[in-house]
Parts: sequence; structure tokens; C-alpha cells
Amino acid sequence: MSTLIDELAQTNLLRDVPETVLTFLSEHAAPRELVAGEILLCPEQENQYVYLLLSGSLSVHFDSPESPPIRELLQGVSVGEVSIIDDSNPSAYIIANQTSRVFPIHRDLIDLLVSEANPFARNLLRMLTHWLKANTQRIVRDRVQIWELTDQAQIDPLTGLYNRRWLDRALARLLIQARKGDLPLCILMVDVDHFKRYNDEQGHLGGDQALMAMSDVLKTTVRPYDFVTRYGGEEFLVLLPNTRANDGLIVAERIRQATEKKVVAYPDSKALAGMTATTPLPGITVSIGLAVSQCDSVAELIAAADAQLYRAKADGRNCVRH
Repeated sequence: MSTLIDELAQTNLLRDVPETVLTFLSEHAAPRELVAGEILLCPEQENQYVYLLLSGSLSVHFDSPESPPIRELLQGVSVGEVSIIDDSNPSAYIIANQTSRVFPIHRDLIDLLVSEANPFARNLLRMLTHWLKANTQRIVRDRVQIWELTDQAQIDPLTGLYNRRWLDRALARLLIQARKGDLPLCILMVDVDHFKRYNDEQGHLGGDQALMAMSDVLKTTVRPYDFVTRYGGEEFLVLLPNTRANDGLIVAERIRQATEKKVVAYPDSKALAGMTATTPLPGITVSIGLAVSQCDSVAELIAAADAQLYRAKADGRNCVRH
């Protein structure tokens, strides 16, 4: 028990609090262990606790658990106090980056401790909470507006996929998250086979239709939490967070098979006039190289996938190598 009391005394919220209070709390709750990736708080669920982070780390995400983290929380901090004091649902997702321990303090205990303190302190807490919440909402609104303004700069206009600019920022961030959480990050380098010849024979309009068909395949075969980017020309890079090689192979093979079956066509003059007729084009196939984040840098990870793509081409194309 004394060890737990010492841990509680090291947290920001309970620093310099009398030992009688620490003992009281330790008798009414027990630490809880979180596994990496576990969601502690979310806007969809009412919160009943203030959590003290005894070990490990947490990340804060707006919009969705898959959105980029806006902040990392380290040992000693507390979370959940705003929703408790303001009597509202959490405004963000709090997710464990690694195995972590938290100490939950139920809102009834919080009310009891605050009520026994000075009413001035209680009122001040409420005022500060309202101010913090208002400013957080303003920051979120500003962030959404910025994203809306910059979104077009991160989207490839032909395929509607993320472009290289987005990839350069996102892949580095995902690799850091994977290393911190000791989770695998799998990537697929996808190349349309003999695309230069296809472009020469079908013209640039035909080549564009093939790339658009390829983007349709990728959008409909990956999982909701995966990311698809146009890496350049006829090459695409698929990011598969928290995915090991065996599961990545399943996704890659699904992409390869769906590409073989995909009908490539562009609208003819009737379709352009508002009718539904299309002119068929030759089908396409892809070669895919797979790599998993056992690398120290983004460049090494991409190079590993590119090396496997080269193997797939050398082995006759229309296959997956890892």
C-alpha cells in the first residue's frame, strides 16, 4: 500500500496532498492496467473518473482514434478532470501508447474532496474548466478550417488519393507511433505492370483511366483504417498500421486479385453526352512489394518495400513478394 501511496504522491494532481487523503484514495480504488492501443476515454461515452497516469504514456486524438495525435501525456499527469468538473462527455480520445497503469478516482470521491475544501477553490475550478473548454473548441474549429484549406494540396487530383506531400508527413509520424507502441507498421509498394507500354498503346487518356481504375481498386479493398497514396506515376503506397506481415500479405493478395478482375474503360462520346455507354480498355495487373517496420527510418522502410517490388517484377510480375 505504501508503494501505491508513494506513486500517488508523485502525480501532479496529488503532489503535496496530506497523506491521509492519499491513504483514503488508495483504500477506495485500485490501479488499472491498459494495453497498447486501448481507448481510455472517448467522446461517445460518459466519463465517471479522473485517471492518474502512474506509468507508461497516453496520446490525445481529436475526431477519431485514427487521427494524428495532438499531444502525448507522460507519467504523473491526470486526464478526465474537465469532463468531471464540467459534467460533460470527454472532448477527445485518450489512447494508451504502450502498456500503462492508471489510477481511477470516481467522480463521487472528487466531489467529496472538493466539497470539503474551500468553496472558492471549487468555483475557481469550474470557471477555469469553462474557459479551457471554450478555448479547446476554438482550437478544434481553427484546426478544421486549416485542414479544409490545405486538404486540396495533399490530394492527387487524378486519383483522389493522398499524394506524396501527405505521405512524407504521415509515414514518419506513423513509424514513430509504431515504434513507441511496439506495434508493426506494414507498407505495400504497388506498381502497375508495363504501364509505359500501356500508356503508349492506349494514349494518355487511356493511361489516366487505368490509374483511376487502380485507385478504385485500392479504395475498395483496403481496410477502413488503412491509408492509400499515389507515390508517383504508376506507383502507389499503401500504409497498414498495426499490421504484421501475414495480415499484410492477405491485403496485398486481395489487391492483386481485384486488379486482375477490374474493368478498365473510359466514357465514349455517348457517355459524354449523358448516356451510360463506355469504351472498354485492356485490363491491368500489379506487382506488389511488402515490408514491415523493422527499419530505423522512413527511407529504409520504403527501400525495403521497393526491393521486394523489384523481386516481384523479376519473378514475372502480377505477384506479391515480401
